[in-house]
Amino acid sequence: MTSDEPDDRWIWSNDERVAGLPDTPEPVRCEFCGAMRYHKGFKFGDRIIWPPYGAERCTCPQAVKAYEEEKAAKAAEEEEKQKAEAERKMRERISRIVGESGMGDRFLRRTFDTFQITDDNRRAAAAARRYADSFDSLLPRPGAPEPGRNGLFIAGPPGTGKTHLAAAIANHLIAQGRPVVCMTMIDLLERIKRTFSKRDTDEGSVLKIYKTVPLLVIDDIGKEPPTEWAISTVYNIINGRYEAYLPTIVTTNYDTEALIGRMTPRETRDDMTARATIDRLMEMCRAITLTGQSWRQR
Repeated sequence: MTSDEPDDRWIWSNDERVAGLPDTPEPVRCEFCGAMRYHKGFKFGDRIIWPPYGAERCTCPQAVKAYEEEKAAKAAEEEEKQKAEAERKMRERISRIVGESGMGDRFLRRTFDTFQITDDNRRAAAAARRYADSFDSLLPRPGAPEPGRNGLFIAGPPGTGKTHLAAAIANHLIAQGRPVVCMTMIDLLERIKRTFSKRDTDEGSVLKIYKTVPLLVIDDIGKEPPTEWAISTVYNIINGRYEAYLPTIVTTNYDTEALIGRMTPRETRDDMTARATIDRLMEMCRAITLTGQSWRQR
C-alpha cells in the first residue's frame, strides 16, 4: 500500500456502512464553530472498535487554541506533580542522611514573626523577607535565563541578627514544603566527618545533599578551623552549587578580606582556595549588611 492509498483499517462514524448502527457513537458539535466532529474507529475482523478518547478534534482556529491551552495547563500540572515528588524525595534523603534540615531547636524558633525590627536592621529584614517570598523565581529552570545572584551573603558583627534572618528564610520555605539544609559551617563539616566512621552513610551522600538541595544555608562561615581538608571541602560544596546555579545563603562576622584570612590554612598560608571560594560566593550572592549593638549585650 502506498502513502497515497487510503488506510482501510480505520473507518469514520459518519461512513454510510456504520452510520446509525447501535454501537456507532454519535457525532459531537464543535463548541466554537458548530462543525460536526466524528469518531474514528478501528476495524478488527468483523468488529469496529471505537477508541474511548472521543471524537476527533476540530481544526478551527478557536478549537486549536483551546486545545493548546489545555495541553499547556496539563503539562504545567504534571511538572508541578513531578517537582513536588522530587522535593518529597529530597526531604526524605535530607532527613535520613543529614537529619531534619540539619536545624536544631534554636534555629527552628527563629522566624520572621519573632525577629525584632530596629532602625539598624529594618532594611536587612525587609530584604530577607522579599528573598523568602520570591524564592521560587530564584531557582534555575530548564530553558530559562541564568538566575544570576540568587543567594545572600549576610555579614555583620556578632549578635546583630544574621543567623535569625537566615533561619527565618529557611523556616519560611520549610513551612511551604521546600527542602532546605540550614546549619553552621562547623556542623556542616562535622556531619561529613561522621561518615568516616559509619558504614551506612558515605561522604559522597552527604556532599550530594549539600550540593543539590534547593537552598543551603551556612551559618557562621569563617568560624571553622581552617585546615586544608576543611577549606577544600567548603570550596567543593560552594563550587558545586555555583555550577548548578543553586541558591546559597551564608552568614559571617567578617568582611571578605578578613574572611579570606580566616579561611586560609595556617599550616600552608596558601589563600588560593579561600579566595576562590569567596569569589564564587560574591558572584552567587547579594550582600546584606547588619549593623548595631549586639542583642546579647542589651
